[in-house]
Amino acid sequence: MKINKKVISTILAATLVAGVLTGCGNNKEASTTENTSKKETLADTKAQLSSPKYDFEKEYAFGDFNRHSNADMDRQNGVDTFEDKEIVFKDISYDQLMNLMQQEGNFLIQLSGSWCHNSRAMGPSVNEFAKKYGIDTIYSYDFNVDNGDDGSMFVRMTNGKDTVGAKYNYMYGEMVSRFLTNLDDWIEYPSDSDTAISYTNADGKEVTVGRLQQPIMFLYNKDNVKDNSGKGVARGKFPVVYAFEQMVERDEKGLYVKETDAEGNEVLDKEGKPVRKYVTEEYRKNLLKIFDYIKNNKIELAHYDKEQYIKDAFNSYGKEIFKADEKVNIYPITYRQLEWLTDQDGNSLIMMGGPGSEKTRSIISTVNQYAVKNNVRVYMYDPQIDGAYTTDKWGYKQTTNILEENSPIVHMYKNLIDRHLTNLEGTRTMEDGTTIIDAPYFFEFNKDAKDEDGFIAPIAAFSEMPYTSNPEARYSIGKEKNLTACKESILTVMQKYGELTGVKIQDLK
Repeated sequence: MKINKKVISTILAATLVAGVLTGCGNNKEASTTENTSKKETLADTKAQLSSPKYDFEKEYAFGDFNRHSNADMDRQNGVDTFEDKEIVFKDISYDQLMNLMQQEGNFLIQLSGSWCHNSRAMGPSVNEFAKKYGIDTIYSYDFNVDNGDDGSMFVRMTNGKDTVGAKYNYMYGEMVSRFLTNLDDWIEYPSDSDTAISYTNADGKEVTVGRLQQPIMFLYNKDNVKDNSGKGVARGKFPVVYAFEQMVERDEKGLYVKETDAEGNEVLDKEGKPVRKYVTEEYRKNLLKIFDYIKNNKIELAHYDKEQYIKDAFNSYGKEIFKADEKVNIYPITYRQLEWLTDQDGNSLIMMGGPGSEKTRSIISTVNQYAVKNNVRVYMYDPQIDGAYTTDKWGYKQTTNILEENSPIVHMYKNLIDRHLTNLEGTRTMEDGTTIIDAPYFFEFNKDAKDEDGFIAPIAAFSEMPYTSNPEARYSIGKEKNLTACKESILTVMQKYGELTGVKIQDLK
């Protein structure tokens, strides 16, 4: 199949002409033209990854966890984490977690990640018990922000650690200080232990909190006043209603820990490998207690879906962007989900941007209108790893944006380009030649697209949108010509998706 690559920019010209702008555009006054200098061929796939019928969360959890577990021969002997796709976990971002923890009701939350062997060991039993007890959703967040196997972006680190993740340890610290105020009652390493976590808050003061281990699962209710830990510590509220934290490994024989001698040293077999002590029955019995607590106390679990999060987050900046009853087809995903999505066969609509970006707030409603009109899903990855929560809500100064050249975490952005977005184009470059893009950046993606020379060119169409809600600005979305250009660029990206999938795409008119 031959396709015309559509390179779009909505940087406005004084005179607007329908079409696509060559080379992603610049700030010069120029007419919009179409770039037909390159042709691409596409592998024979029309999979609609942006169809609302595509069960993204289940597909992701099944695929990503099993990919990691299959590769772990040393600990897991390559055994699958999940045997089927009936999985209850819903991956959420940091700011989604912060929003969730301020909602009314009871929520089951698990802090874990597919990179973590202990998380992969825990997952199957949690999933099994949840389905047995009629629980359809457990919210999952990973403090290893980039899901990397080296753990360098693990933000649950104490001051003084020489890792990039340690620079952002206040993300972990603030969660505990603000929301999990009785966490000490449930974990092995509370705030008075030698391995507690110290972080520096926005006021420059050092704060020490307990160090939870991943994975940990807990029942959360911000208004709970009952202490179930048995520790008897006087507190006003006990938001961690019940918790389970126990580290094990898993292979085809079951759940195990490494055998140790009386002095705590690992016991080795004749081949020099650690002896595995299987604790399956004991572990599952302990894990079951949290589910029995929910059942015996007739606790109803609440839901905080991604549609509601989008409304809350974008409306939190003082202007109602989404109405309470409005349908939302913008679907937020995490960094690890974005990497997984861009490894899949088929076509998807993706936008880099988030509620903390004023430019994204200015166009998100229009993007959503097109998505709803055409019954497609737009995946949104926020390049600010905290959704701008620590800066906009709590006053921290350090950038959390992976798109900024001097950001401590710009390597996450470069990794996306090197591994997935190999033909990314933008208006500027870094000193090392890396393309710089600005959010919001909307594109159609198919990993199998290639250019005429046979090189991978997975971004089939894109739009880099410079609009703002500022009525005095040159690119004010309130100006008719700007809104028209914005709509045309969104439509062109969606039309490319339609061309590659066979979906008929309609304009808003």
